[in-house]
Amino acid sequence: MDIGLMFLFSDFSKLSQKQTFSEVLEEIDYAEELGFDSVWLPEHHFATPGLLGNPLVLAAAVAERTERVKIGIAATVLPFQHPLRIAEDVALVDVLSNGRLMFGVGRGWQVPEFETFQIDQTQSREMFAEALEIITKAWTEDSFSHEGKFWQFKDVSIFPKPVQKPTPPILWTVVTPGSYEKAAADGYSVIRSLNFVSLDTVEIGTAAFEAEIKKQGKELSDYEMPLTAKVYVAPTDEEAERDAAPNAKWFYTALSAFLPGAPGRTKPASGYEQYPDEPGAVAQAAADDLWTWGTAYGSPETVLKQLRDYRARTFTNHWMSWMRIGELPHDKVMKSMELFAKEVMPALREDAEAEVSAD
Repeated sequence: MDIGLMFLFSDFSKLSQKQTFSEVLEEIDYAEELGFDSVWLPEHHFATPGLLGNPLVLAAAVAERTERVKIGIAATVLPFQHPLRIAEDVALVDVLSNGRLMFGVGRGWQVPEFETFQIDQTQSREMFAEALEIITKAWTEDSFSHEGKFWQFKDVSIFPKPVQKPTPPILWTVVTPGSYEKAAADGYSVIRSLNFVSLDTVEIGTAAFEAEIKKQGKELSDYEMPLTAKVYVAPTDEEAERDAAPNAKWFYTALSAFLPGAPGRTKPASGYEQYPDEPGAVAQAAADDLWTWGTAYGSPETVLKQLRDYRARTFTNHWMSWMRIGELPHDKVMKSMELFAKEVMPALREDAEAEVSAD
């Protein structure tokens, strides 16, 4: 059982840029001190909440100031850059971190990002597949050529090569059952998020993934199966309710404003049918049932029960705990991290160890 932190930078619009990154780096330093196993960084462009354009640059900074924690990217949007450039940058961070990088990949979903980068969003699935093929070959072959629909080149070698062989762990970010099935069929782990979809959606997708890997004689425990949830721990349930609930609701209100199809945002012509026809309904649904939409908050005992309940519904062996929720102040985040590490994390690890012993 790995237990990590996820950052979304949803407070970027309220704080100065310098303060935002200083606080996040301090939280990452504290995460390593407290015994967290990983930290995860996102990629988003041109909008808040969630503004970090190049997570690999920040990952390089994290690599230099930490020694132990894994550094996860959740996720690099493959259609937005030349795949050879991505391969070079990821390999360099893997070298700087001495093999601690986990490489999450996605095809992107925000319409304004595709429009600004002048990329046809309806081709994102094909671009994703071709880019991933190129990146994998760049890491595993001394020299290679490629003649594809989107990229063509001859006799190319990239440097440096990753420390991890044959490649750093590659994980797909997924939403639809079809994406889960495709990742499973191709042998990839998946990153699942309760920040953008409900628990029911994650359950359905995970079941599709499990059905596919069982055809190959494998189990969910054979894969890295990260799950993101918003987590806030306070001494009492009442204090946690006061701090966390308004910030979780703030996030979902903001999310509903920049989903495809929200006012002023077009929806792609095809390939993204899973997104809601009325994004505003997301904020209301989440506000009515924050736990189902991935928010676990309360005393250590309450949060432990909530996380156990998530795991009973959908398997995970790697928690990605988003603890810097909405506009929560830095000092409260640090206190929540400490309580979680001292009173929740050990019990989660014991649960996992007991399952292994039982098997």
